[in-house]
Amino acid sequence: MVTITAVRVSADLAIAKVYISIFNSKTDPGILVKRLNAHQKEIRTALARDVRLRKMPEFRFFLDDTLDTAKHIDKLIEKVRAEDEEQRAARGETGEFDKEIRSNGD
Repeated sequence: MVTITAVRVSADLAIAKVYISIFNSKTDPGILVKRLNAHQKEIRTALARDVRLRKMPEFRFFLDDTLDTAKHIDKLIEKVRAEDEEQRAARGETGEFDKEIRSNGD
């Protein structure tokens, strides 16, 4: 599944940078981006038939890895929390303060 996450068009409308997120693909995302860039003229032509613009921009596709980065950061945070819990348990602390903070949404 390919999702367009952002489009940035140059001031002169000549170039549109299209950022995409690729979910659950068996193919390397880099290869998919290369394929999209290789077929950008065909995509541009197809869009020009349906969308009326004074000037149809040239498309350049880029991989948006924001979601992957967010997942990685979440995993790191969970790892640190688990390590903190282990250290507290080793010291005999309960960690009730942290549980209270998390349950309040802070």
